[in-house]
Amino acid sequence: MFQRLLLLFDAGSAPAPVLTAARHLAPAPESIHLYGLAPERSELETHPPPSLTVLAHLQDATRDWPVRAGVSHQLETHLDIGAFIQTATRLGSDLVIVGPLLGTSPRARVGVILALAIRERMHVLSVGAHCPETQAPGNRIGITVAPDGRGLGSVAAFLTGYARPVELIALTSEASPDRAGELQTLSRALGIAETPRIESLLEGRTGRAEAFDSAALRCGADLLLAPTDAVDDLRALSIGLFGARAMQEAHVPTLLLPRTLPASSLIEERYAVSDSLVLPGLEPRFAVEGVGFLSNVSVPEPGELRVFEGGAPLGAARHQGGTAALPSSWFSHVRGERALAFAFTGDAARDLAPCHVVAPERPLLLLDSALDRAPLEAAFSMMGEVAHLVFVRLRDSEPLDMHRERLRRSLPGLGRPLLLDASAWLDDARAEDVPRQVDAQRLLRVATRLVAGGARIIAVVTRDEHKPRSPFIRTLTPDELLLLPGGPVPEPLPVPEEPSPFFRELALAGGGVCLGGHAIDFELDNARARESVIAAIESARSSVHWQCYIVEDDAVTARFTEALKRAASRGVRVRLLADALYSGYGSFGAMNPALVALSETPNIEVRAIAPLTGMPSLAELKQRNHRKVTLIDTERAFISGRNMGAPYYTGFDEVPLRRTSSYREVPWLDCGARLAGPLVPVLESAFLAEWTRAGGQPYPVPSATPVGTLSARLVLHEGLTDTHTLDTQLALIRHARSRLVIVNTFPLLLELRDALVAALQRGVRVEVLFGSVRPHYGQGIHFPGGALREVADWYVRSRLDEVIAAGGVAYEFAMPPAPAWEPELERVFPHVHAKLLVCDTAAVALGSANLDVTAAYWESEAMLVVHDTPFAERMLSALEPLLAGSHRIDREDGQWRADAGHRAWVGRNWPSLIG
Repeated sequence: MFQRLLLLFDAGSAPAPVLTAARHLAPAPESIHLYGLAPERSELETHPPPSLTVLAHLQDATRDWPVRAGVSHQLETHLDIGAFIQTATRLGSDLVIVGPLLGTSPRARVGVILALAIRERMHVLSVGAHCPETQAPGNRIGITVAPDGRGLGSVAAFLTGYARPVELIALTSEASPDRAGELQTLSRALGIAETPRIESLLEGRTGRAEAFDSAALRCGADLLLAPTDAVDDLRALSIGLFGARAMQEAHVPTLLLPRTLPASSLIEERYAVSDSLVLPGLEPRFAVEGVGFLSNVSVPEPGELRVFEGGAPLGAARHQGGTAALPSSWFSHVRGERALAFAFTGDAARDLAPCHVVAPERPLLLLDSALDRAPLEAAFSMMGEVAHLVFVRLRDSEPLDMHRERLRRSLPGLGRPLLLDASAWLDDARAEDVPRQVDAQRLLRVATRLVAGGARIIAVVTRDEHKPRSPFIRTLTPDELLLLPGGPVPEPLPVPEEPSPFFRELALAGGGVCLGGHAIDFELDNARARESVIAAIESARSSVHWQCYIVEDDAVTARFTEALKRAASRGVRVRLLADALYSGYGSFGAMNPALVALSETPNIEVRAIAPLTGMPSLAELKQRNHRKVTLIDTERAFISGRNMGAPYYTGFDEVPLRRTSSYREVPWLDCGARLAGPLVPVLESAFLAEWTRAGGQPYPVPSATPVGTLSARLVLHEGLTDTHTLDTQLALIRHARSRLVIVNTFPLLLELRDALVAALQRGVRVEVLFGSVRPHYGQGIHFPGGALREVADWYVRSRLDEVIAAGGVAYEFAMPPAPAWEPELERVFPHVHAKLLVCDTAAVALGSANLDVTAAYWESEAMLVVHDTPFAERMLSALEPLLAGSHRIDREDGQWRADAGHRAWVGRNWPSLIG
C-alpha cells in the first residue's frame, strides 16, 4: 500500500517498535529514507554516539526487508520542522513514521505530525515509547471516530487499499441518538465489530489522546487509525497543547490519515445518499447530494464513489446529475436490509455517506415523505408489521437528513426510515422543469417503475388533494388511509401478464392492452388527411363524433362544418366536443362562430370541455383536454395531432407564399392515423366519458370485429390523474436498441431529454426532426409577425443541445420551393406540429401527446402505439425524404453558436408552468 517511507528517529528511540509498526503497514516498500536526529554527533569521538548506533540497528534490520530501490539516510542535529517537511515533500513520501523522539519536545514532535497530516495531507504513523517490539498475531484496528461519523471517508479509502483482513473497532465519545444511528449504519457497512464509547473524553480536553490510546490497548488493537478530517483546527491545537506527551508515550501505534476536507466545519460540504431497493428487474438507484452551509442542497459534480457493505468494498461507480445507478450484481447476496457506506473520491476521499438497501421480503407501502404525522402513524400502526414502509422524497428543497429526522420524530418506534428519492428512480433531472402541483403523479410513477422491476406494492399514499390513479396500483389520500377498515391489510393489485419485459412495461405505463385485428394507416400530407376525413364524414351512416382542442374559424374549418351539416341532414347523429378555453367556446363569454353555427343545426350537438368563468385556478387553466379524435359509426377512427383549421389541414403546395405572407399562412407538418378494428370502441368509450362529463347524454357503444392483421394499443392519459403517455414514450425510448426517430417541436421534458442521452450512450441512433415555431425562409429571414414565437424556438432548441452534444442528430424541418411560392423564398422552414416516435422497427407512437411537461402531466392526451414492423418501416420510409431535405444542425455552425447564449438564457428562465 505504502511505497516510499520516511522514518524520523533519534538517539533515545528503541528501533524495534518503529520497525515493527513500519513493516506492518509496508511489508515491501520501494524505498526507505532514515532521518536521524543526532545532537551529540562528533566525528572526533572514538566511540560512535547513540544516534549512530540506532542508525546502524535500523540499517541492519532493513537488510532482510525487501526494499526495491534501497535505503538512504541522513543525520541532523535537531528537529527543524520546515526542513523535515521539505525532505518529505522532495522524496514524495507516502508514509512518514515518527518514532518516540524522547530527546525532543513532545509538542515539537506532535507539531510535525499534525503539520504533515493536516497541512501537507500525508499519512503519518506515530510510534509511542511503549509500542510493542513485535507484531501481534491478530490484525485488529481501532478507529477514532467523531460522533457524527466524520472522518470515516478517509478510513474507507484506507481500507480499500489495505488487502489484509482486519477486525475493526470504532472508538468514539457519546453521541446523540440520531448521530449514533448514522454511526451504527456506517459501522455495519464498514464491518466494524463494535463501537466502544470513551466516557473520559467528556471530562475535558486533557485526557483525549490518552483516553483513545488506553481504549485501543484495552480492546486489543495493534493499530489505531486517526482520520484528521474529524479534527478541526481547535482540536488540533488542543492535541498539540495537551495530548503531545500522551502520543509520545502511547502503547498503540497511531496512523494519522491526512485531511481531505476543508478545514472549517462551518462551511464544509458533506454528502448524503438516499436509500434504495434491490429488485430483480432494476438497478438499485440512489440520490447523491451535497449539503452545505445552512443545509442547502446541491447536485455534486460528476465523480466516482466507492460502496462498502459488510466490511468489503463492493466496487467503484460513477455518479452523475445527482444519481448513482449501481450494478444489480453487487447486491445479489442481499436479503432483507443491509447497511451501505458511500465514499466519494476525486482529488481525495470524502466523508462517508450512510444509507440502507433493502431486498423486499414483504410488500411495500409507498408514502410521500412529507405526509403529516397522523397518516404516518396510521400507516405504521396498520401496516408496519406486514409491509415495508418506504418513504419517497419528491423534492430536494430539503436534505435527505432532514426528511429522515422528521420521520424519526413522527414515528419513534420505526427505527431508521427507508427513504427513496423520486428523481433517482425517474431520472427527471431533479424535477427542475416539473411543477410541485404534479408531485402526486410523480409518486405514482415511482411506484410504477418499482412494480415494473418486480416490487409488490399494497398502496401509494399521497399528501395531495387530487390523487393519481392506476389500474394496477392502489392509491390513497391521507383521509382514505385514516378511514381504512381495521380488517386484514389489502393485497397488492394484480399486474398484467405480458410476453416480454418490454410489453409488461408498456402495459404498466399506459394501462392499454395490445390487441390484434386492426387496419391502420398514417398520413403526413395535410391535404390528403383533410380529404380523407371529409370523405369519411360523407360516408357516415349513423354517427360522427369529433373531439378537438382548437377549432379555428377559417376556410378549412368551413369545409369540415359543411360536411358535418350534410351528414346531419342525412340523419347522422353528430356530436362535437371542443376545449372551451382554446377553442374559445363557452369560456369567459367567448363563443366560436363556427361552433355556434354547428350547434344551431338539427342533429348536431356541440359541447364545451371544462368551460372557465371568474378567476380560474392554475389546475383549471392547465388541465385541458388535448385529444384530437374523429369517430365514424364506431367502426373507423382518426387519431391525430391535427386540430380543426388551416395550419393542420392545408398542403404546402396549396398556399401561394410570398415574402410578405403572414407567418400564420405557412402550413405545419402534422401526422395522424386512420384506425379500424377492436380499439375503435375503446376510443369511442373515452369520447363518451368526456361527452357525459361535459353534460351530454350517454349512448350505447357497440363492439367491433377484427378487420386487419396489425397489433396496436391505445394509450389514454388524463391530466393530473396519470402520466400514461409520458411513461409510454419513456418505455419506448428505454427499450430502443438501434434507432429512435422523434418528430416534434415542443420543448423536451428534461426526463425525456436525459432518456434520449442515455439511449445514445448505449449505442442507439437518435434523430429528431423539429420545426420553427416562428417560420422563416431562405437564410433565416422570418415571415412577418409572431416575433415572440422566436423565444419559443430558442427554448425548444435549448432542450436539444445536450442531445446533440451526446451524438444525437437533429434536423430543422425545411420544405423545398413549391410552384405556387415566390422564387425568392428558396426553402421554407415551417412549424412541426406532429407528435411521432418510432422505436427501431418495433413500434410507432403517434397521436396528440407532445414531449413536453404540459402533455406529460397537465393535459389529457390520446396516443396510438402500433406494434408492426412493416408499418414502422413504411413510416421510416416516409420520413426519410423529410429528413434528407431538412437542415441538419451542425454544432459548429456560426448561427447555431451565435444563438447559444439566447438558448441557454431562455432554457434557464422559461417558466416550467408554461410548458
